[in-house]
Amino acid sequence: MTDKVLLTGISGWIAKHTAIELLNAGYEVLGTVRNNTLIEQTKETISQHASIDKLSFVELDLLKDDGWNEAAKECKYIMHLASPFPFKVSNNRNSLLAPAVDGTLRVLNAGLNADVEQFIVTSSIAAMFRKPNRSNPYSFNENDWTDENWKEGVNDYFLSKTKAEKAAWELMESKGLKNKLTMINPGGVFGDALDKKGGTSIEYVRQFMKGKFPAAPKWGILISDVKDVAKAHVACIGNTKVGGRRLIVGKEVKKLIELSQIMAEAMPEYAKKLPKKELPNFMVKLFSYLDSSAKTMIPDLEIVMQTDTSYAEDLLGLKFNPAKGCISETAKSVVRLGLV
Repeated sequence: MTDKVLLTGISGWIAKHTAIELLNAGYEVLGTVRNNTLIEQTKETISQHASIDKLSFVELDLLKDDGWNEAAKECKYIMHLASPFPFKVSNNRNSLLAPAVDGTLRVLNAGLNADVEQFIVTSSIAAMFRKPNRSNPYSFNENDWTDENWKEGVNDYFLSKTKAEKAAWELMESKGLKNKLTMINPGGVFGDALDKKGGTSIEYVRQFMKGKFPAAPKWGILISDVKDVAKAHVACIGNTKVGGRRLIVGKEVKKLIELSQIMAEAMPEYAKKLPKKELPNFMVKLFSYLDSSAKTMIPDLEIVMQTDTSYAEDLLGLKFNPAKGCISETAKSVVRLGLV
C-alpha cells in the first residue's frame, strides 16, 4: 500500500490548501468530489501551488454508500474534510445533519472496512464552546462540548459539527480504535482564498470590504490561519501522539472590529468601506431578522473567548501563525481575485 491519502471534499477551500500541503510533502492524494464538474477548477487551483502528478479524483456522494469502500481500499490514510458550512443560517436545526453525521460515519466505516491506518477529521471549535450560562471571559479546551440541546444558541451548523464529531468518536471507541482518530478543531479560518470558491470566512471578509457592514458586531472568534490548519492535518500522519485527541488550531482571539482594522491596514484603499465602530447588541439582533448570517453571533456577543492552543502546537511540532498575517492575506486575495 502506498502512502496515499483519501481526501474528502477536495473542492472545498481548506481541503485545497490541505491537498497542496500533502502533495508538496510527497503524498499521493485521491480527492473526492460530489460532482465531476468540480474536478477541472480544483485541479487548476492546486496546480498553481503543487505538482499534480500524484493527484487523482473520484466522484462520491456523502449521502450514498456507492464507491466509498473501493476508494478507501486504495489509501493508507483518510482525511475527512467534506462538510457543509453555509454563510446563511437555516431555521431548520437539522438541515445539515445528514451530510455531516451520516457522511462522516460513511467515510469512517469505509476506512474501517479497508483497515486504513489513520483517520484525521476536520471538526471545529463550534463543537466545543457554545453553551448557555457561560462565564465572561469564557475559557474552553478539548474536553468541552457544545450543548446540542440549547436550541436558542445552537443553530444548524453548530449542531451538525457537534453531532458529527460525537458520532465519529462513538464509532471509533466502539471498535476499540479511538487512537486511530484525530480531530482538527479550528476557529474562524482565514488566509489566501486561492480562487473564487473560497470558504465562508472569505465571504465575511468580502462583505466587510464591500461596505455591507456599517459597524462591527461585538463578537470575537479564535482566528486560524488556513495554512496552519492544512499543515496540522499533514503533521498528524504517523504521529502517535495525536491519536484520540481534539486539536484546537489557532493563535489568537480577535474581535470583528480588530479584523476590520487589520484589513484597513493591509488594503488602505478599502478603509472607507470597512467598519470603524462597533454595533450595539440590539442592532445586531434587529439585523438578524433581515440577514440570517448575523444570527450565529448573537449568543456570543460581548463574551470574551479564551483558549490555550500550545498543547496542539507541541503535539504537532508546529507554531501557529498570529492572526494579522492571515487576515491581511484574506483581504489581499479577495481583491486579487476580483471578489470586491
